[in-house]
Amino acid sequence: MKQTQETCQIAAFTGGMLSRLEGVGSGNEVVLGLPLSRLIVKMIAVPKETDAVEFAKPILQKMCPFPDDDLTVSCETVRETADGCVVIAAAMPESSADDIGEALDAAKLNVTRIDALVLGFLRGLWPEISQGDGRRLVLIRDADCLSIIVMDGDGPSAIRAVTELDDLRREVMLSLLEAEDFGGARGLLEIVVVEPEGLEKDAGEGAGEGDGEVVEKKDTFEQLSVFAPMRRIQVGAQAALMGIAERCAEPDGLNALPESWREVLEETRFKAKLVKYLAVAGGLWLLVMGVLFGVPVAYGFMTDYQKGLSKQHVRQYREVKNMKAKVDLIRKYSDHARGALEIMKAISDRLPEEITLSSWNYKRDGGVVIVGDSDTAEAVYKLKDKMDEMSDGEDGEGERIFGVVNLKGPNISKGKQHFELDCQYKGEEEE
Repeated sequence: MKQTQETCQIAAFTGGMLSRLEGVGSGNEVVLGLPLSRLIVKMIAVPKETDAVEFAKPILQKMCPFPDDDLTVSCETVRETADGCVVIAAAMPESSADDIGEALDAAKLNVTRIDALVLGFLRGLWPEISQGDGRRLVLIRDADCLSIIVMDGDGPSAIRAVTELDDLRREVMLSLLEAEDFGGARGLLEIVVVEPEGLEKDAGEGAGEGDGEVVEKKDTFEQLSVFAPMRRIQVGAQAALMGIAERCAEPDGLNALPESWREVLEETRFKAKLVKYLAVAGGLWLLVMGVLFGVPVAYGFMTDYQKGLSKQHVRQYREVKNMKAKVDLIRKYSDHARGALEIMKAISDRLPEEITLSSWNYKRDGGVVIVGDSDTAEAVYKLKDKMDEMSDGEDGEGERIFGVVNLKGPNISKGKQHFELDCQYKGEEEE
């Protein structure tokens, strides 16, 4: 019920009009407060181990002015006793609520709970009217009726509504007698009259006219001063609604909502949930359709974009490749370190004394092929090793010049070791 207090509006139907508590709740659900004249209310002592609703329903059914109405009775426990408990039993006859239903339909509100306005007043005034164990008579005015509550200490013993104030003393006597039957004989300590702000004061018999002059009548409540001292309390216009808002936090509070209204409420909530779920399902369906149709389209756009990037990359790659080829060509012809004279000098510097070269075949792009004779085979192998290790740096450091060195021989011919050494430059892939 705490959630209801935070989300529901609080309203009252009095004087044929619907009024709401400002700044509390939102949405189209409302907790409705009604005057006692709109409800059938009675204090009932329920025996122990007896269902309060089942016990109170036939009692309230006999009090109902509409015999054909099947009342939905609600009970709120006032106090526990040794023999059971005392409850306030209440019900709202549906046959007398047509104007309430029309007002709620016009405001597009759904009722979740029906409470008594007088109980909202009592919630706010409790510290002022529940002092001590004596009996007090509490009279609460509203636009529809006068509510009479007989309080015995901290709990009511009688509660009723009066719409005609012509014989108020008689109604008060009946209420006191009912309280005496219910709570025993006690002396009346005081009468507390509660008057909400903004409510026009009743002038008893009203203002009469005689000879063109207005004749003032005595205050209605002055005739009750013979019973006990009187005390007046003035409260705010929305005091009852504020009290009902506090009572919404009580899970076992009074709820006189008829069964047919409960069914309408459940149906309305079901429809609201159905609309919400259908909206969610529709959104998910649109999302799925968007994925099914949107992903291929987006994928096509992305593919076309990647193809465009790929074509651009191919053009750039070809431009870079052509530029590299030009640079390599220029570098090759400007590199004198691999010229014929430089290579011949490098080989001569590494040539052992036992070897005599007989031919020299130099190719700038290929390498060099040398043919010679040696006194020993060891000198030939030594020369091959030096050609393998030959680099373009000083002291043997730097990059190797020849990638492959092939040796044919040595073969003995005329007492000499004849050989052929094919030294090939490193290719681009080797570099």
